Amino acid sequence: MKNRFFLAIAVIMVTGASLLPAIAQNPVIGGGQLYRTGNAVYLQPDVSGLTGDFYTFNVINNTNQTIPAGTKVYWSLTSTVKGSKILSAPLAPKQSTFLANGPHDFSGSNPKAWFLK
Repeated sequence: MKNRFFLAIAVIMVTGASLLPAIAQNPVIGGGQLYRTGNAVYLQPDVSGLTGDFYTFNVINNTNQTIPAGTKVYWSLTSTVKGSKILSAPLAPKQSTFLANGPHDFSGSNPKAWFLK
């Protein structure tokens, strides 16, 4: 009886230990509700109007590969000003595309743009 109990405990511990790497590879991207399902590829943000009344958020493909149409590009200026856009056309290297614009009613910004590969 003791041997079966210890065997069962050992199996549970080995199973739990083997799941730790899988849990560690599922980090949160932002806000605590969106989970990563691939590798994030960061793009170069091109934001204008941050000192005026309105901002315009463009993104430049700084990778050496074309990003295919249908790819969802996520962007953020602050923790509350963020969004996403699905590309309607392929985005070639060194080319830019419009993502968003709006009223500039926030202080400080840390622009970021990325897509999941």
